[in-house]
Amino acid sequence: MIYGERVKQVREMHQMTQSELAQVVPGLSQYQLSRMEKGSAQPDEESEALLAATFGVSVDFFRRPPGVDLHALSPQLRARSRLTQRTKTAAMQWAKLVYEEYRSLSSSARAIPFRVPTMRDGDPVAAAAKTREVLGFTPNEPLPYLILAIERAGVTVLGLPFHAENLDGFCAWQSEEPVMAILSGVPGDRIRFTAAHELGHLVLHEPGQTGSVVESEADAFASELLTPHDALSKVLPTRPTLSSLAMLKTQWGVSIKSLVRTAREIGVIDQERAISLYKQISARGWNKQEPGHVPQEKPRAFRKLMEIHYGAGLSVSAAARGAGWSEELTMQVLEQHAKADELPHAPVRSVFEQGTNVIQLRRRAAF
Repeated sequence: MIYGERVKQVREMHQMTQSELAQVVPGLSQYQLSRMEKGSAQPDEESEALLAATFGVSVDFFRRPPGVDLHALSPQLRARSRLTQRTKTAAMQWAKLVYEEYRSLSSSARAIPFRVPTMRDGDPVAAAAKTREVLGFTPNEPLPYLILAIERAGVTVLGLPFHAENLDGFCAWQSEEPVMAILSGVPGDRIRFTAAHELGHLVLHEPGQTGSVVESEADAFASELLTPHDALSKVLPTRPTLSSLAMLKTQWGVSIKSLVRTAREIGVIDQERAISLYKQISARGWNKQEPGHVPQEKPRAFRKLMEIHYGAGLSVSAAARGAGWSEELTMQVLEQHAKADELPHAPVRSVFEQGTNVIQLRRRAAF
């Protein structure tokens, strides 16, 4: 017996309607799909195989009881008006897919305690300073990397092989476990800001708390976490140009537009100068792709769990069988997570783990 919710999950992952899917799978009508997803009908073996092949999963995947849903806290919706419900649903279903396998794999490893401070409705600037301290960074240094530090602080970070024009990532809660999802195809500077923004939600806000004020607070937290204003005021030139800001971008790992905004907030430039710089950015076509290199950060823990479970060599075919995915889908998910040789070299020295950049996931002791 297959579970209709599984069919709905993979259909929504690929942003297809029942009618669109019925056109792809011969001999399957929209009416049959609707009944199947409601659990009132079962497909024949041929339709099962066609559905599995269409979505890159195994027939066994459809026969696995569906896991619990993730509850989105407040997705990073910088273009909220242009984000469709279909895209948001697809992102959540992708996160559910990867998270379910993450939880299955993590049963053989010791969980990392959640050490990020919770300062509900606190001041975003003070919360960012405290979070910097807990993550092991000094008050005034550029963060050598962020996602790895967030993982080591007990946040489950998932890389999704899904790209959406108006969504970079989001956070969610599964019971007491904080989960963060990062979408693919996002430039390095935006990945860092997205991770910092979503971390701000986890630190500052209750699950389900949304609204423009909440988003502004998460932005303020992210800005202070990545570029403490006191530190940045000391290195910003008195009349910054796009060239000088591009150099600072590489050093601090944030976008040029973010630096312009911060320079305006701390009074280094006035509104007129900020508008002039924004216009120059737009005229050069930098709104979507700026110059200046910021390394692409990836979460590590999911791949590390795969290595623990299947061995350091990590047989993709074995991992695919375990997840009920195709080898192609398995590779797509793994590519969103860092290999050991892709980890940053600079260590994060935290109050709870000194001098290492390794995700410490170990097998549970046998009883």
